[in-house]
Amino acid sequence: MGTAVGVTVAEVLDVLDVGVAVAGPDGRLTQVNGALPGLLGLSAADVAPDRSVAALAGDLVARGAHAVAAALAWPPVTHPRQLRLAGGRSVQAAWHRLESGWVLVVRDVTLQAQIRQRLREHNRALAEKVAEKTELVAALCHELRTPLTSTNTMLELLPDTSAQPDLHDLLDVVRRNAARIGDVVDELSTLNALEQGSVGLDVRPVDLGTLLRDAVAAWNARQDPAAPVTLGVTDPGRLTITADPVWLDALVERLLSVAVASAGDAAVHVSAESSADGWLVRVPLHEQLTSNRLFTATGGARTSTALMLARAVVARHGGTLRMATSEDGGAVELRLPREAPSGLPQ
Repeated sequence: MGTAVGVTVAEVLDVLDVGVAVAGPDGRLTQVNGALPGLLGLSAADVAPDRSVAALAGDLVARGAHAVAAALAWPPVTHPRQLRLAGGRSVQAAWHRLESGWVLVVRDVTLQAQIRQRLREHNRALAEKVAEKTELVAALCHELRTPLTSTNTMLELLPDTSAQPDLHDLLDVVRRNAARIGDVVDELSTLNALEQGSVGLDVRPVDLGTLLRDAVAAWNARQDPAAPVTLGVTDPGRLTITADPVWLDALVERLLSVAVASAGDAAVHVSAESSADGWLVRVPLHEQLTSNRLFTATGGARTSTALMLARAVVARHGGTLRMATSEDGGAVELRLPREAPSGLPQ
């Protein structure tokens, strides 16, 4: 026959790595495990059996140990409370009702508290950086617009033609570059507004298939297109989504401009297919452009700003945009949910 081994409640409590104290309905301690005094910085005499919890808490307040007294507060506080103790330690304490009394459970949550504090500090620093970037971009756009306006005004005062062919060609170059700078400044301002959440959406049902077909047709109708564009749509009957059609049209326009510019003479095939929670649209790009670090991407003019603006538009619709590579080459893949959030982000 086997030998019976008796294990007492005290022995069970002492193997726990949490502090446990049991009190009767009259508020007097009946059982305390070995971990509790160490967690709360108490002595064994402080938590001796038959000691009144309320009296102990009063003694601790008199000794200046207010956090420890709060952990032992009587009448019992049943919701978990996190308390910061001396030495930078943090504990979580809560009383739980028993059939014939109460049990206090105290856990050391110092590490979790430190992690949360570091996350709060990180988020605060990140928010400050975002605010600084927003202010910097706004200031740069303002500073660029002032000399650009002056330059365009001076250019308008110059004659359209010149007796000197070289000077005429140089003026054309200046006008094109001034227009390009103006477009970039406008896109940076729009990107800044999207990222800081000051742009609302006018959402409505949108037939994404029709929007894509119209965009592709518009590209192919242009004179001397850099590359023909084709479109493949799976399950077109389910392509209706709730979104802002103006922003979606601008999004597709920019993606096609980057795709066509990077394709050379090759055809550009855009595809759209149903996904679990929305739609996946894939626009091919040259492999050199498939970098999530958009500022370092190489390729056609204004590629980085166009892709960054596209990413911001997709994010504002609650979707995602990523660069991908496969055996078929590089591509930008955007996932759009079936319903975009309306109005301004909270």
